[in-house]
Amino acid sequence: MRNRYLATLLLVLPFIVAMVPAFADSTRTIDATLSRDAFSPARIEARRGEKMRLNVTATDGVQGFQIKELGLDARIPAGATAVMLDFTPSEAGTFEITCGKYCGGNHGHGNATRAWLVVTRED
Repeated sequence: MRNRYLATLLLVLPFIVAMVPAFADSTRTIDATLSRDAFSPARIEARRGEKMRLNVTATDGVQGFQIKELGLDARIPAGATAVMLDFTPSEAGTFEITCGKYCGGNHGHGNATRAWLVVTRED
């Protein structure tokens, strides 16, 4: 009887070990949408040292996603496929998210394509 339990454990153990990284990954994922007129969400909050993944989609043409202070600068093609941006903020502060690519006549004017990443200290 004991040998049967041991054999079952030996068969199941590799599957359990393979699943551990999925549970250990504490990356927080946020979906974001860019357009010529808006960035949604307009405010993203994170903690210093928190693993972040932004799934960024452009709705009406090629857009840029840029947080200069964190070294993030990506070209987001129009369409349903999101561009995944992984990062871990190492310092607290408020960081401006802007369109880093020319996207039309209103590029750089007004606050429509501007958002904020607010990073707090870990508690």
